[in-house]
Amino acid sequence: MSKNREELIEKLFSTPKPRNFTKKELDQLMKKCNCEKYPGGRGSGLKYFHTPTKRVLAFDGPHPGNELYYYHIDKVRAFLIEVEEYCE
Repeated sequence: MSKNREELIEKLFSTPKPRNFTKKELDQLMKKCNCEKYPGGRGSGLKYFHTPTKRVLAFDGPHPGNELYYYHIDKVRAFLIEVEEYCE
């Protein structure tokens, strides 16, 4: 079931950091935050292009599992704040 933008933002920015934020949820959230997904280059790479600002978020995705690691959560949080899709 698809979650709305606010639910995904709330989960991503929750304290403590979520241990179960998946790549699928990240794809849903980034799409709802004006980002397009692109191939990340290598096999597990993830890349998102923020259309309004032309900024790019890219990192190696989690593997073999689907849940993002804490440093992924930190990168995504910082990116969404930087492109003003989330205000603290």
